[in-house]
Order: sequence, then structure tokens, then C-alpha cells
Amino acid sequence: MAGMKSMLLIGMCMVSAQVQAYGWSGPEPFRLERLDGRGYELTEESFLHRASFQPMPLIRLHDAWAEDGWYGTAGSTRSREFYVQSHLQKRVQFDVPMFVGVRFRRDEDLDGRFDRTLFGSGYASADGRLELGVWGDVRGGKDEIDLQLEGVWRPQADRWLRATLISPDAMYNGKTYDSSFYQRKPLTLHLSAGTSFAAGQQLYGFTNLNRQMEYHQPDLEQQWTDKQYSAGIGWLMPVSANWQLGLRTQGLYGLRQQWQGDALASELRRQFSDTSLELQSRPSQAIDYWAGVRYLTLRERDHIQTASLAMLEQRDEWTLYAGMAWQWRDWIRLKPALMVSYADIKGLRPDDDEPLDFSGIMAKVVPVVEFLLHQQSGALIRVNPTIELHDLSFGGGNVQVHIPF
Repeated sequence: MAGMKSMLLIGMCMVSAQVQAYGWSGPEPFRLERLDGRGYELTEESFLHRASFQPMPLIRLHDAWAEDGWYGTAGSTRSREFYVQSHLQKRVQFDVPMFVGVRFRRDEDLDGRFDRTLFGSGYASADGRLELGVWGDVRGGKDEIDLQLEGVWRPQADRWLRATLISPDAMYNGKTYDSSFYQRKPLTLHLSAGTSFAAGQQLYGFTNLNRQMEYHQPDLEQQWTDKQYSAGIGWLMPVSANWQLGLRTQGLYGLRQQWQGDALASELRRQFSDTSLELQSRPSQAIDYWAGVRYLTLRERDHIQTASLAMLEQRDEWTLYAGMAWQWRDWIRLKPALMVSYADIKGLRPDDDEPLDFSGIMAKVVPVVEFLLHQQSGALIRVNPTIELHDLSFGGGNVQVHIPF
């Protein structure tokens, strides 16, 4: 029984690694599809749904996006839309100091949904502390291949530094089928790090820098520029023998411009921030408790000069959440939670007869049931049929997986 509880506790700590994007789940390089727009709408419930589909508590030292296993969540956010966040990785270490690996990621960000399938190989020290690798997002069209250099230093299990340099569409100019080309190629730098201090303090963070690129389409007499910068930091500090306090914040800024000839045709400016303050019971307790407050803000303004239209996404959300978890059976853990959100949202869209204009309270019950699938590895699956309290309806169901390899 003690061994099972210990393994379950390890699984709980690691499953919290898959948190809502943007940036916490690994590098987010530039992709040409971003120029086409988001591809789906953000409704008044979009961020509340996504938050309720994440493992809780939210704040946890983590680096699982680069660990072997299958981690993720999938759930219904609207009658015709699914939210999917999935990471699958397998690495093989040889007798010589070398590894090969495959990494698949399906996710979304503020520019839309995307997939990345990376194949990699490189040097790995015998003690696992140092790894230097080359990865590639290999696709059928050579103009779509991303090249990625990655270095990892991990002196201890709870201390790491990871640096990733990505060249999106690395061979585009010589392999594309039309006259389009990059005048200045995109380049992405992603850094992440985490460490533990004395007295149980934990600190982790990331930064993702997409330098400005310049893309030309001579046949259409169009030019594009795009740049985006984001960063986040998280901190956990014990405040007593039984409780710890966590703070996590992230911010993003992006600017995208489209030129028609010599005239500026459109300009998208985006600012996004997401901050959470959370009180958690220490993991050694028989019943786990957590409670927190989250503030999210999004500003998007796209001024289309040719049509004299301004598309605006202005969103402020405050969310209070609380939950608890306890062992019901040896292999079943119950983790109910409550989330109450106040949102003030305005959205102007030229192709929408009824622009989004919402100010009010939303609430969800999140009755998570967690199943231990494999004691030795700590593999878990969670089933989460949420309920909306503000309109007394089904709030969408989701499944969360954490299966280490």
C-alpha cells in the first residue's frame, strides 16, 4: 500500500507538467500558417474551458514536455470544436554516448492549431547530465522542414537548463514551388530552466523569441513581417509545514504587418498576459487542497487600412478556483474542483453581425476522477465531465493522460 501511494504521488507531481500553453509546453517557432489567422473563434468561455481541462494544482516545477512518454488533454470546447494538447516522445540511448528520438506535439496557440513531428539524434553523456542533439520537423515538402538544435544540462532531476535554436522552413527559398521567398528568414530561440533551493523553494521559467522575419509574395505584390516574444516564470515557496504558496506569470507581445506594394494593408498587434497565485497543501498530506486566483488579459488590434476596419479583441478575466483530492480506492483518486470566473470581453469582427460583447460571471464544477493504470511507471488517466453552473448545462468532457515510457 505504501509503495502504491508513493508511486501515485510521483505521478501526481509529473502529470501537472502539461499546462495551458503558451510557451510552457516547449518551443513555439514561427510557421507560415499563422499569416492566415487563428482559424477558430475565442468565445466568452474559451479560456475557462481550457483552464478546467488542465491538471490541478496549476503551479508545479516541470519539464515534462521533453520527457519520454505520452502526456496531454483533449476535450470538447464547443459543439463543433475540440481542444487538444498532446505530447508524445520516445528516446533510445545506445551503448555508445548517442541517442535517437522522435517527438510529436499537437497543440494550439493564439494563432491557431498546429502539429510538430520531430526526429532527432545526438550526443548523450552516460550519466544523462548532458545532451546535445539535432532535430528536424520532417515533412513531405522540403520547403516546410524545420531544423532544430537543442542542448540540455541536467545536473539533478529537479535542476535543468535547456536551450533550443530553431530555423523554421530552413530550405524554403531553394525548395518552394512558387516565387515566394524569405527576405529575412525566421529564427526562434527558446530557453527553459528550473531549480530547487533550500527549504523546498522551486523556481522555473522560459523565454521564446521569434525574431522578425520578412516574407515576400511577388505574384501578389505582398510582403509580410512578423515577430513575437514571450516569457514566463514560476515560483513555489513553503509557508508552513503543511502549506506552500505558488506564483506563475507569463507575457507575450507580437506584431504582424502586411504590405500591398508600398502601402501598409494590415497590422496586428497582440498583447497577452496570464498570472496565477495559488496556495497548495504540501504533497505529504492525506488530503490535498489548493486554491488560487488567476488574472488573464488579451489585447488584439488589427487595423485594415484598405477597408478602414478595426478588429479588436479586448479581454480581461478574473478566475477564483479551489479543489481537493483524496484516495477513494487503491487505484482511484477523486479530485473535485470549483472555478468561478468574471470576464469583461469585447470583440469587433467585420464578418460578424453580432460582435462579442460580454460582461458577467461564469462558473464550472470540475469533478475529476483519476485512475492509476500502472503502479511501477505511475501511468495515470483522468476523466473530467465538467458542469457549467451559470447556465446549468454540460460544460464539456475531457480526458487527461500521463503515461511515462
